[in-house]
Formats: sequence, C-alpha cells, structure tokens
Amino acid sequence: MRTNIGVVKVKNESNIEGMTEADHKLVHYFNGLMQMVEKTSKSSEDSILLAGAMINAARLLYYDQLGPTQGQELMDNNMEDFVHVIKPTIH
Repeated sequence: MRTNIGVVKVKNESNIEGMTEADHKLVHYFNGLMQMVEKTSKSSEDSILLAGAMINAARLLYYDQLGPTQGQELMDNNMEDFVHVIKPTIH
C-alpha cells in the first residue's frame, strides 16, 4: 500500500524542526489515519471505502465548524490538491 501520498510520513514528529504546532498535529493525525488503514484494509476496495468515509467525515466536521460556505470552499480546495497528487497515476 502506498503511504507517502502528498504528505511526509514521519515516525517521530516531535523531532522535526521548523514545524508549527498545527504541522505536528497534522502529521500525527495523518500517521494515525494511515495506521488505521494499514490495520483494517484487507483489499483495495476496503481502502477506497475507508477513504470515502474519511472524506465525508471531513465534510461534516468542516461544515459544522466553519459553516456551509467555508466548509465547501475547504473541501473544494482539498479535492483540487488531491487531484493534482493522483493525476499522474490516472490512466
């Protein structure tokens, strides 16, 4: 499974200099989610379904915390970034 998509995966995020507190948290959360994927996904289909669930959870959290307009704007920006990351792999 490819675990280095667009984000640097680090083993000990507290030792990286120059990162903000938000950066440390993001790396920590990302690593936790990727560990969950590695432990629970038994197939590509499982991984894709889990990713869809994560995207929908993000949407709910964004909308709840930021409101519908800002939440959708953040989702649009995140999906645009994601498409740029995976675009070379789409055939």
